Amino acid sequence: MPGLSLNDRAALQMSSFLLVTSSMLSGFTLKNSPFRTFSILNSEKTTVSGLTLDSSAGDGTAKNKDGFDLSRNDGVTITGNKIYNQDDCLAMQPSTNTVFSNNYCSGGHGISIGSLGGDSFTSSDTVSGLTVTGNAIVNSINGIRIKTIIGLKGLVSNAKYTNNKLSNVKNAIVIHSDYSKSKGGYTGSATSDVTIQGETISGLSGTATNLFDIVASAKVVSDWTFSDITVSASSKGSCSGQPSSITC
Repeated sequence: MPGLSLNDRAALQMSSFLLVTSSMLSGFTLKNSPFRTFSILNSEKTTVSGLTLDSSAGDGTAKNKDGFDLSRNDGVTITGNKIYNQDDCLAMQPSTNTVFSNNYCSGGHGISIGSLGGDSFTSSDTVSGLTVTGNAIVNSINGIRIKTIIGLKGLVSNAKYTNNKLSNVKNAIVIHSDYSKSKGGYTGSATSDVTIQGETISGLSGTATNLFDIVASAKVVSDWTFSDITVSASSKGSCSGQPSSITC
């Protein structure tokens, strides 16, 4: 929320880690969060495992119920958790060397980077070294998603998605460089200046309605690798602005 300090933002979450170092958290359940469920801010070398974040009672009505929100961290690992919600299972904001592995995501908007963008290319607007592996994403709007903000700058670098499985997902691979924060949605015009480079998607399987939903800006994307994608999709979907090496 604009105008709020990190402490104020943390207070709005059902549970949060703020300025945590070399720690582990595991083995409990959070039910029916009124807002975003679990935030990790300004932390490093921390592992969260074996949690159940269950906001399924809000299906059909609830909004802004992200599972995990991460911002300004380094070396955080989130593994072996179950998330039932109505927004992003993982919402990645600027952070480095994050691992999101072997989690179960149900009912939401998938595993997301963004919305991302700022006034300049700094660490405050950079997601680097994200590893997303071995997760199950079911009954969700999106599988894997990156969304960047129109007119703003930043960097998504070396995000690697390996061996994730989808079931009953609307859009398997979503990359949008046309997100408007003021409108709360896509504009259809990819005018974000956030660079998306070194993205790898491999071993993606399962079922979806659309395989691709990509609206990118060709001038800020490079070095993407898609391989061993075996998703059974009703439609290929659509792509624009992706690197020339990517065929949709």
